[in-house]
Amino acid sequence: MNNYLKVGRLIAGPEGWIRVMKDGSGEIGRVHQSDLLLTLAGIGPAEWLKLSGSGRSVQLMIQGAWYVVLARQVRGMIRDWPKKKAALWRLI
Repeated sequence: MNNYLKVGRLIAGPEGWIRVMKDGSGEIGRVHQSDLLLTLAGIGPAEWLKLSGSGRSVQLMIQGAWYVVLARQVRGMIRDWPKKKAALWRLI
């Protein structure tokens, strides 16, 4: 069983951008919501952004490290834009 540590969150930004925020470090990257929608549909537009095999999480490679976000939270975030956030996790 994998253990995960919550390390930050995804926050809605301007013009459809989603800010990847790491606790204590601030913004470590950005991803456009259209890229996340394509990834959730199984059409990953980039190697650094992919859907897990089970389809339950989205994996992001930022600054050489893999982070995980629950797909359910990403869908809710995009649906209720810009009110919702999504938790950012790291495998430990």
